[in-house]
This record gives sequence, C-alpha cells and structure tokens, in this order.
Amino acid sequence: MSVDWARARATLAASLDTTPDIKAAFGRVPRHAFIPDRVWPAGLGPPLDRGSEPERWADLVYADEAVVTQVADGRSDIGLPSSSSSMPTMMARMIEAADLRPGSRVLEIGTGTGYNAALLCELVGQENVVTVEVDPGLAAQARRRLDALGYAPTVVVGDGAAAAWAGFGKFDAVIATCSVVAVPPAWIAQVRTGGIVVTPWAPAPDLPSGLLARLVVGGDRAGGRFCGTSSFMRLRSQRWAGGAPHDLDAEAESVSRWEGDPRDVVLGDACLQLVMMAGPWRLGLRWADAAGEPWAWMSATDSPSWARLHHDGRIEQGGPRRLWDEAEAAFRWWTARGRPPVTDYGLTVDTDGRQRVWLDNPDGGPWWPHPGTGALGADHRART
Repeated sequence: MSVDWARARATLAASLDTTPDIKAAFGRVPRHAFIPDRVWPAGLGPPLDRGSEPERWADLVYADEAVVTQVADGRSDIGLPSSSSSMPTMMARMIEAADLRPGSRVLEIGTGTGYNAALLCELVGQENVVTVEVDPGLAAQARRRLDALGYAPTVVVGDGAAAAWAGFGKFDAVIATCSVVAVPPAWIAQVRTGGIVVTPWAPAPDLPSGLLARLVVGGDRAGGRFCGTSSFMRLRSQRWAGGAPHDLDAEAESVSRWEGDPRDVVLGDACLQLVMMAGPWRLGLRWADAAGEPWAWMSATDSPSWARLHHDGRIEQGGPRRLWDEAEAAFRWWTARGRPPVTDYGLTVDTDGRQRVWLDNPDGGPWWPHPGTGALGADHRART
C-alpha cells in the first residue's frame, strides 16, 4: 500500500480550527511516524495491526480521532487504555490555550508517543521543551521517534506530579496530556507569574469525562475558567483505586420517587456541574433492571454512600450521605440559576494544593471546595 503521507498531513492540518502557526506545525510533523504499528481503535477490544490492515491503520492515524497506543500499562494486549495519541482537535485547542510563542519555555506532562512534543518543538524551539513521561518504555520509544525526525526536546522519565523539575527553571506554560483530580502544586510553582497551566481536570475520581482547565498563574495561586469538556486518561498517581461501587448487593435504607426519569438528572447535561457542586461521587449504568432498563448508580468517593436511580422514578439510597438528595438540590439550584454551562465555571488552585470551583466570578460568586482526591466534608452547599 502506498500512502501520500504529505497529503494526509496537509489535509489533517487544514481541517483544524486553530491559528495559522499551529496549523503549520501539524502540517510539518508526520503523525504516522509517532504511532506504533499496533493500536486500539476504540480503546477496548481487539487491536489493529499496521502489517495486516495498513489502509485502515493509515486512515485512523490521520483521522481527527484519539488513537489508543497502549492498554494495561503495556503488560497485556487486553485491558483499559493507558496511553494514547490525543485527538488532533483537542491537541490544537490545548496548545492554543497555552498562548505559546517562539521562545516560550513549556513543560509537557505525559510524553506518550512524542507527537505532541514534536509539535511543541516546531512552535517554540526544541531547546525550550521539557517533556516528562512516567513509563520508561514509552519515554524510550518517544525519544527514538523524536531523534529519527531531528527533534531534541529534553525527555525526562518520572512522575509528572512531582516537584522534580525545578532544576529547569521557570516555565511559561505547563501542558498536561493526562487528567487530574488534584492539580499538582508543583505545576503552579514552576510557572512564571502570568504563565499558564493547561490541564484536563475532573471534579471527582473515575468519571467518564471531565473539563479542560486554563489556569493563569499569579503569585501563590492559579485560576481561570474551564474551556469546555475533555476526556483524558488519568495521571497514573491519581488513578481511582477505591474498588467496586458501594451499592453492590446493598439493601436500600431509604426509597423515594422522582417525577420523571432520575437518570436524566445525573447523566444528562448537568452531570459535571452537579459533581462540581455536590460531589464527590462516581457514576455508571448497570443492566440488571427486571424491566430490561439499566439503572444509574452513584457511589461516593469519600464514604460508603450510594444511590440507585431507576427509569420508573424510583430512587434507592444508603450510607451516611444521601447522594440523590444532594444531586437533586444541586440540580434545582442549577436550574434556578438558568442552567449555566460548564464554561461559566472556573477553578482556582493554591500552591498548598487547595482547590475551589466557582461560578461566574472567582472572587465574588458562589464557590465549592474541591480537595481533589480527599473528602469534601459534610457541607457541600455553595459558598456565597
């Protein structure tokens, strides 16, 4: 099979809604040179091999899609995705949010394949790029790919959340290619005043999606509005390790009803807002309803509390927190405020690790504490 890689590269770059400089970088860096021969198109299920399906492989590589390049941390060909080449649209969006210029110094958290590091080299100069990868095998592969194309950023093996990069001086930006629940204070400390941290952020562990945060550093804190939704693999040191949902085989301590389908409340358009305002909890669907309908489950990450939400309006709850009651109160509050979108919310992070989410105004609007991987405590109401 003969592929016109230059044309594929140019077509991908032209499709991106971004700045001319970023488009040009995508037009120069060959994505296929950074993608391994074995990938997982849907993240789960059987892998796709370049050798046996070269045309399908090439089409996937130059589609505006994320490509899973490792599962199960490389220990098996079957398991959850553990590394990927992000969707080019999202990559361009994050690079643009970082407000990079030629000569900007940037710290990338999560080298992965090395493709994003190569784009950064094109934009700011390879001498200004430091990229950190926790997986030694992935880091070595990325180095080889970068070297083969003449890119020489500084590739470091280590935990991207650690304060181990101070020797490189202050950066103008940090770009994380993994999602966090708690923004590491080291990222703020290592960015100059006025610099930017761009990171996927989730309001609770183990959610199926999250938000893209653009935080401007000022003194001992950083803050800014969310740019929209995102879906990234978790920073490995912040993966959820809390086990199964609490409602498994649990008998309801209380049963109530909702007029309508309560699943639509927690799994609908307000899902992330509710977790930001009332969480922390996990969410999911389980196909075990006698009527053939899945129920939605909620499971607290700070206590053994749980809720089951059925299509017929029935709500079962247990544990010290009443998760549905919290979600319902937050939903009614959100509705009364005109159903603000996620981009009306923002995040402020202090260098001591304290986090808070706010609506409309970081200083004068309602806000909610978010200690990340810890518990929120008993009072989850908005601070006004």
